Amino acid sequence: MSLFLDRVLLLVIFCLGLSSSVFSQNKVVSPVDLVDMMMGQKGESNCVIGPQTPHGSINPSPQTPGGGHDGYNPQMPIRGFGQLHVSGTGWGRYGQILISPQTGFVAREDGHDSPKSEEIASPYYYKVRLDRYNILTELSPTKHSAIYRFTYPASDSASVLLDLAHNIPMHIAPEVKGRFCGGKMFIDPDKHVIKGWGSYAGGYGDAGTPYMVYFYAEFNKSLLSYEIQRTFKGVNANTHWARLSFKTTEGEALTLKIAISMKSIDNAKEFLKAEIPGYDFEQVKNSAKECWNSVLGKINIITSDSIRKRTFYTAFYHSQLMPRDRSSDNPNWTNNEPYFDDHFDIWDTWRTKFPLMVLLDQDYVARNIRSFIDRLEHNRDVKPGFISGLDMDMKQGGDDVDNVIADAYVKGVAGVDWGKAWKVLSFNAEQDRSPNYLKNGWQVEDGAPMSCSNSLEFAYNDFCAAQMAKGLGLEDAYKKYITRSQNWEKLFDPKTCDNGYCGFIRPRKADLAWVDFDPRKNYYSWNEFFYESNSWTYSLFIPHQFNKLVALGGGKEQFAKRLNYGFQNNLIWLDNEPGFLSPFIFIYCGRPDMTSYWVDRIRDERFSLEKGYPGNEDSGAMGSWYVFTTLGLFPNAGQDIYYLVSPAVEKSKITLWNGKNVNIWAKNLSARNKIIKSVTVNGKPWNKAWIRHSDLVNGASIVFEMGDKAEGWGKTQLPSDL
Repeated sequence: MSLFLDRVLLLVIFCLGLSSSVFSQNKVVSPVDLVDMMMGQKGESNCVIGPQTPHGSINPSPQTPGGGHDGYNPQMPIRGFGQLHVSGTGWGRYGQILISPQTGFVAREDGHDSPKSEEIASPYYYKVRLDRYNILTELSPTKHSAIYRFTYPASDSASVLLDLAHNIPMHIAPEVKGRFCGGKMFIDPDKHVIKGWGSYAGGYGDAGTPYMVYFYAEFNKSLLSYEIQRTFKGVNANTHWARLSFKTTEGEALTLKIAISMKSIDNAKEFLKAEIPGYDFEQVKNSAKECWNSVLGKINIITSDSIRKRTFYTAFYHSQLMPRDRSSDNPNWTNNEPYFDDHFDIWDTWRTKFPLMVLLDQDYVARNIRSFIDRLEHNRDVKPGFISGLDMDMKQGGDDVDNVIADAYVKGVAGVDWGKAWKVLSFNAEQDRSPNYLKNGWQVEDGAPMSCSNSLEFAYNDFCAAQMAKGLGLEDAYKKYITRSQNWEKLFDPKTCDNGYCGFIRPRKADLAWVDFDPRKNYYSWNEFFYESNSWTYSLFIPHQFNKLVALGGGKEQFAKRLNYGFQNNLIWLDNEPGFLSPFIFIYCGRPDMTSYWVDRIRDERFSLEKGYPGNEDSGAMGSWYVFTTLGLFPNAGQDIYYLVSPAVEKSKITLWNGKNVNIWAKNLSARNKIIKSVTVNGKPWNKAWIRHSDLVNGASIVFEMGDKAEGWGKTQLPSDL
């Protein structure tokens, strides 16, 4: 078959396949209906079960005792419904403002839990029956608001508790030391309005500085009675709740709508007025569904594996939740610039989440970068952790905002003043790296945590700064930062060996003395040497100089053996972000077949509807990893290349931000045929195991010929160190 006919056949088969795809009228009607909200609830991934709009500010969701950092344990009774949550994070925050529909009334924190039934959860709608009260509860979101529909039995004591003091770090996951610092509520019974604010501290991020949450709510039924109660413990309010009481007939629905603002009650009121002007629950629900179908419809996959399809769209959904777009709701200053909140932390999201958005929605990326610029101008700092409008002083990695900006810059994202963006990278490079790193070229081991991993991350930040400096014609800055980007070698000890494999990143003192350590030991969070990883994994984090790393580690054959040994013995950790690129280093060893082998194993063994993600889902990081590898592409973020890897589905179509399509076909893919034999791009042979962003931006057709063994493809034309 000619290459031309091969390409035509790809397009014909793909178009015919749409009739049985996720858009089929006879089967699944839309991609959003494939999302399984229980993925990440089971296991330890901390995904929120409640609905929200893409990157929306509000995320209404049920909460339970023992709910962990997402607030919900599916095995426990429901305590109520909070309006703010963060999804997939290791440590939580928020959980306000708790709404609990009841018959009778109990305000005590643990006094109104209810068993449940008839639970249905989707990205745009949640329903459950509270069996204790026989109240059917339904909810659906807009960007800043939510609408609730409570269907009551006949009762003279129907009520709604609104608990202002309640929050996840204080009541559901108290190990992160949440506090309610006080607040106020006001009820206007004639206008059917309740509004107020609360002040809170604790949870992940800046735990000491309070932040504000404001709300404005309306309900469609006259009150029988109402009250507001507040009790004090010391100088802080210990409880603060409101009771709204109604009389209901059998099957009568009470509709309550509520908006949340981080800035003011007036803002919340305006959000509610603009987003839910009436009480049409079905209209809000249908709009949220349509919104999600628009986003999830940007990628269409064709596979006979229904579980794979559900897993893919669930991962895709989780990739579209955070950080949250709170533009026009900045509590710290007022202007017309975009404002994005709840970066938990960019150490997670720069590697996969933001590169996915570069392909799908460049405006989202540009607006995030503009928010970084705005934060530097007003805060004089841009930390990678930014939560509830507060910078988090401690860094998980380096100055990872730099990597997001550089990735967008080298890929030509429009809508950014790059001169202003450069000021962010320049500020971080000169003022926000650690003093030890700036003085010595590495973060010396002096008892401070994460000396090795911080040093490696700073070196890559410097590489990202160098790329941008070169593009802007800043030659002196380019030379300075490209030299600093090689600082990782100062911690590379060729004499440190483990099981015959030599060359590891090792902690070092200011006098150049090496520190004894175990390269296999995982140091977990905020601990010595490495952040949430070990030297086996972090010694591979040299994204800009993989060829040099391979050479220093004994050459291609030896390094491929090392990688294989590390994966086989669970020494290279793939359930956390530093290990994301590690399977792709096989490509630099001339073994792209081993990249496909290990990525396939990771996809199938560590991602599942039943067990969730490897560890925490991490604000879209894990979801984006699964999306990319399923399609057969994977980014080296901060650079303009994607690695080619065995897809997990037969066909896919990516609609890029500019409306162009990337069509991918894995010919002969099967349980047996998972290795790439050859590739064509736009009908021409493609012998490289990588592709540039510029090869995709105008649309592309990529055909993988799959087989059961390697046949030489991708072994010789290796990516260059940049």
